[in-house]
Amino acid sequence: MKKVNAINNIALHYARLPQYPYGTSGKPYDFYIEDSFLKLLETAFKDVFMHCPLGKPDIITSAGTLVGKAGEHGYGKAFDLDAIFWKDHQLITNNYIHQKELYLGIESFLRKHFGLVLNYHYPNHTDHWHVDSSVSVDYNESSKSETFYLQMVLKDIYQKPVVIDGISGPQTRRFTKEVFGRLKIDTPITTKKNYLKFLDITGKIAFKLSEEQQNPLQLLENLEVVINRLPVNDKHQVNEALNAFLVHHTTSTWINSIQPHQDIENIIDTVIT
Repeated sequence: MKKVNAINNIALHYARLPQYPYGTSGKPYDFYIEDSFLKLLETAFKDVFMHCPLGKPDIITSAGTLVGKAGEHGYGKAFDLDAIFWKDHQLITNNYIHQKELYLGIESFLRKHFGLVLNYHYPNHTDHWHVDSSVSVDYNESSKSETFYLQMVLKDIYQKPVVIDGISGPQTRRFTKEVFGRLKIDTPITTKKNYLKFLDITGKIAFKLSEEQQNPLQLLENLEVVINRLPVNDKHQVNEALNAFLVHHTTSTWINSIQPHQDIENIIDTVIT
């Protein structure tokens, strides 16, 4: 077991109440991590930030490594990643709705190294990634956490109208086969070699998308997602206000003039060729 306050010269901070609010850069902190798992974290973070267009960050905030409870945390062999801070940018994990591409780029590369990654859609993990190596790196259709990730990238990276429910049904399988064909990856996804190639290509595509400026249509989609999470009474009032904005003649003319999503097809060709 080692005590560390940095990984690959990236400072580790703690940002949780009562002293340091979640979402801030918090304070420097010493974390206890099992030796072999620390080496895995070092390798994974090197891979993530070598490909990330923002480069190596200054600070990573964590909710904990060695924790007095059952599971991998009890052995110092798990890591909860709350947020990442660069000099002029930051990724707060519970802000997924507004930073989908960057979030999924990072998660894609994390999944190349950790068999278990619990993310935004997994219950009780909206505000952090949990990563550990308690299971092998592969895709198992019965895995809720892996299927959440697959559905998230199908919808938010490859623009397929899939339902994100963590269940690998006919719709998810159909869209997965379509995307694998487009990426020129052999099927099935359950073959480890195919899955690793999918993670690598998807991570690179997501990072390229994250470099493009979001257009107003995407921002409106993000707003609609936020509204749908509101309590029923509040949702109705906000929807009425948003609809009044959208149907106004000047507004609708402006929206209709906006080009839709980023050119995902061109980005795919750039990455796979």
